[in-house]
Amino acid sequence: MKNLYSKATSQREDGVTVDRLLCSVWQKVAPPKVELMAWLALLGKLNTKDRLVRRGIIPAELNKCTFCDNHIEDLNHLLLSCQITWQVWKAIAEDLGGEIPLGDNLRNFFASWINRRIANKTQRKLWLASFFATLWSLWMHRNAIIFKQHTMDMQAIYHTIKWRVAIWSRA
Repeated sequence: MKNLYSKATSQREDGVTVDRLLCSVWQKVAPPKVELMAWLALLGKLNTKDRLVRRGIIPAELNKCTFCDNHIEDLNHLLLSCQITWQVWKAIAEDLGGEIPLGDNLRNFFASWINRRIANKTQRKLWLASFFATLWSLWMHRNAIIFKQHTMDMQAIYHTIKWRVAIWSRA
């Protein structure tokens, strides 16, 4: 019954299905380009190495996670389940006084992150901004490693996330 209700409420009058989770990306707690990147990530449209291999842009032997070099770089591994990435997510959640379960994919993880009950409006804004700041910082650090020959620096990622949350929350 719940599934039927969910399906019925996701249909507009003109027959177009509305994905409420994707619509919830537009929270105005991060710059529009960051929310756009999160939206693309949730759609599975970020150009990870795995996606580039499937499109024939890079050879399969280059498909290794930029962070750990031990796994294929697909979206869910790179931004969520990589051992390095997951340490960052856990540290950010702990700083905000919360614990987070590892989701099976980024979409489910986002759903659990935004559905967390937080009564205080300011803390909720910080919680939401931290999702976008973490996702953006991980993606940007990954690109800096690939395109600018930076090295993996978890402390730099962690501090950058905190800085972004502070700046975005003030705006």
